[in-house]
Amino acid sequence: MKRLLYIPLVLVWLLSCKKDSISDMSPNAMFTTVSGPWHSIEVERSSLDNKSIWEPIAAAKTDTLIFRGDGVVLNADGTPRCCAPATMIINGTLLDVKPQTALPNNPQCELLNCITCPTWEVSMSDDQLIIGTCNAPRMKYVR
Repeated sequence: MKRLLYIPLVLVWLLSCKKDSISDMSPNAMFTTVSGPWHSIEVERSSLDNKSIWEPIAAAKTDTLIFRGDGVVLNADGTPRCCAPATMIINGTLLDVKPQTALPNNPQCELLNCITCPTWEVSMSDDQLIIGTCNAPRMKYVR
């Protein structure tokens, strides 16, 4: 008699299970939201009274980053970014950067001794991106 009771309970339990989702977006969809070229416009500085202020970057010193749909960060010329992160935190979601296609060689990276920052913290709102990388000041980018 107990076995007959267990069968409906197991069926109810199986049918009530839902797929757990950490967020509404898959990692590829999250990278797709930031994919494309971004141009630096401001850098965050600390003032004497410990308040952060955004200073404009001179036009000659601006930087361009290109994010691919798989999270790989490229320079403006399409070469891989030296010392790029292995993971990113985009709007609070931790994502692994996994190249889907082979990356070309960047000869400049051979000359650098990277003390890598394994994770970049990225905040995105509309067409503005703020990137924080370990001990470097945060940078503001626009599309």
